[in-house]
Amino acid sequence: MQTKASKKYLHSNSPDEIKRAFKASQGTRTDLFVYGTLMDDKHVKLLLKRVPPSVPAKLHHYMRVAPSWSFPFIVQQHGAVTEGRILGGITPEELKVLDDFEVEGQLFKRHSTVVRTAKGRQRCMTYIGNISALEKSFGREVKFEDRYNRFIEKKVDAVIAQMDSGSSEITRRVIHELMGSAVDEIIQSHFDGNYICNYIMLQALEEAKPPRLMDLLKNQELLPYAGNYMRLACQHIVFNQIVDALRHEYLDAVRIAQPYFRHGLAILLGMLYYNRHVKVINELFTEKSLGVVVGGRSYRDYAKLAIEIADSIYNSKDMQPIIEYVEENWYQTPTPLGAELEFSCLGKHAVYAKPGEDKMYDGFHWFKDFDMFRRTWRLGGHVDSHQQITVGHERHRGFFEYALGRYQIVGDLSRPLFACPWGMSALINEAVKFVDIPPHSLHISMELMRGTRSNISEKAHEENDLVCLMLLGGDIRPDSSGKLKEWRVGDGELDTNVTKSLNFSDRKFHFAKPDQDESEASDVMEYKYIRLNREDTDYESLIIALKGYQFGTRTRPVKTPAMEKEMPEQTFLRAWAANPQPVDVSVINKFIEKVEKGLLEENDIARLPSAKQTALRRIEERLLERNAYIWKNK
Repeated sequence: MQTKASKKYLHSNSPDEIKRAFKASQGTRTDLFVYGTLMDDKHVKLLLKRVPPSVPAKLHHYMRVAPSWSFPFIVQQHGAVTEGRILGGITPEELKVLDDFEVEGQLFKRHSTVVRTAKGRQRCMTYIGNISALEKSFGREVKFEDRYNRFIEKKVDAVIAQMDSGSSEITRRVIHELMGSAVDEIIQSHFDGNYICNYIMLQALEEAKPPRLMDLLKNQELLPYAGNYMRLACQHIVFNQIVDALRHEYLDAVRIAQPYFRHGLAILLGMLYYNRHVKVINELFTEKSLGVVVGGRSYRDYAKLAIEIADSIYNSKDMQPIIEYVEENWYQTPTPLGAELEFSCLGKHAVYAKPGEDKMYDGFHWFKDFDMFRRTWRLGGHVDSHQQITVGHERHRGFFEYALGRYQIVGDLSRPLFACPWGMSALINEAVKFVDIPPHSLHISMELMRGTRSNISEKAHEENDLVCLMLLGGDIRPDSSGKLKEWRVGDGELDTNVTKSLNFSDRKFHFAKPDQDESEASDVMEYKYIRLNREDTDYESLIIALKGYQFGTRTRPVKTPAMEKEMPEQTFLRAWAANPQPVDVSVINKFIEKVEKGLLEENDIARLPSAKQTALRRIEERLLERNAYIWKNK
C-alpha cells in the first residue's frame, strides 16, 4: 500500500516536492523503475514472493542495452528513452533481496532517478549497469534462470557458513558437496515458487550431514565392504564436482528448458569428461588410498581428497571439445525420455542375495549407511529390490540403479532427462563405463500424449511385432548346452517377485511435484525388457524404434494386473524366448512401416527427413542381422 507521502509525489510535477516526498518515503517503502528481466511478473514473484502493483514509465536520457552476453542494462545517453515500469511499494526487506540479486559483484548499482508516468514525473530508484563488471562476469549468454540459480546458491552457501563459520573455502565446498540433494531440493523449491526461510534451510542442511565413519566401521558386518563403498562415494563426488564446474562455467551449454531435469545435459557432459580422464583419476584414487579404509580418516577427509582430485583433472580446454561433440550430434524430438539402468555383481540373483554373497557391496545392503543417496542424487541412485519397499527407509539387497531424471527418490519425483535419443544412448553407454559394476538391465520410458490422442490403448500386440522388439532389445544367445535362448524373458528376469508375472512393459504416471495428482502427472510408457550391455551399444536406434512403434500402434502395456490370468502376449513371449524362431523378411518390412508411421505422427509431418530415414535403415539392418543370427544358430 502507498504511504501518504508517496501518493503526494505521484501527482506532483515540482522537483522540490518530488525530492521531499522521496526522502519521506525512505525507510518505509520504495518505488523501483525496472526495464529488464523484472518486467516479467514470473521473475518478480520468484524473488519477492509477490507481484507489487506497477505502472508503465519512461526514463529519459538513458539507453537500454541488451547484449547477447549479459542481462539488459541502462547507460546515460542524451536524448535516449528507456521504457519500463515502476514497481510500487517495495519494502526494505524486498529491496535488500533485489540488491542481493542485482548488485552481486557490483554488476548493477542502485541510483535515484526521475521517470515519467501517465500522471507526471516521479522520483524512484533504478539499477544502472556497471559495464566492466558485467563483461567480466558474463562471458557468454546468460538468462534469468542462471542468475536466479546463482542467487539461491549464494543464500544456501551463507547458511552453510553459519554451520561451520571460519572454515576454509575447500571445507565449505566439502560441506556443500556432502549435503548433496538437500541443497538441490532447496534450490528447486525456490524455482517452483516455494520460498524457504533461512531457519528451515539450516534445519534441512543439518539433517543432511554425512555419517561418522568411525562409528560406522565399528560394525563388523559392513567392514569388508567399506573400502568399496568409499571408493564408489568418491567417484560420484569427483563426478559431481565436474558437473558443478560445468554448470558455473558453461551456462549456455548445460541449460535445458522445463519440463526437463535441469541437470540432464550437465550429467551427460560430466560423464564424458570423467570417462575420458578415468586413467588419471584411477591413478590418483590409488595414490590417495580412496578405495580402502584408512585409520583416522573421516568421511569429510575422503570428500576433501576427492574434490582436490576433481580440481586437479578439470580443465576448460579439455571440456570445450566435449561440448562441441555433443552440440554436433544433438537433436530435439517432441517426446521426452527417461531411463533406468540396473547393475549387479550377481545378475538376476541380486534380489535374492544372501548376506555376503556379493563380495564387493553385499548386494548394496549398506547403501544408506554410507550416505550413497546423497552421493548419487544427480543420477537417481538407489537400491531396487523389485519389492514394495519404501525407498530410503529400510536396508535391503537388490540392484544398484540409476533412475535418470528421478531427482527425489523418497518422494518418487522425476522429470524427463531430455528428448534426444542420441543423447540418451550416449549417456547410457557412459554410465556403464563410469560405474564399473556389471550391467544388467535397461528400462526406456517415453512421455506420451493424454486424452483422446493418447498413444496407449487396450489394443493387443501382434506376435510378429513382439519378435521384432525382442530382436532389437533382447538378449539372444546360447545356453551352456549350445541351445539358443532369449535370457531376459526366458530366464525369468522380468517376472515380478510378488505375482511372478512377466513385466515386459508398463504404463506409469510420473510426478514432477509433490502436490500433483494423476490428471497433472506425465503419462509414460516404459519398456522394461532391454538388456544393458557392457560394450558400446546403439540404443539410439532402439529408442527411435520403440517411440515409432508405440506411436504407430498405440498398443497396451504387457503386464498382468494383480491376481489375473496372463495375457496372450506374455504366453507367446515365454514360448518364443525358450525357443527363438526367425521371422520372414516381410514381417520386418511391416514392422518398419509401423515404426515409420509412428515417427510421422510423433513429429506431425508427412515425410521423414533424411536423418530419420537413415535411422529407419539402421533399425532395419539390426533386425535383419539378429534374425540372420537366429537362422544360423537355431
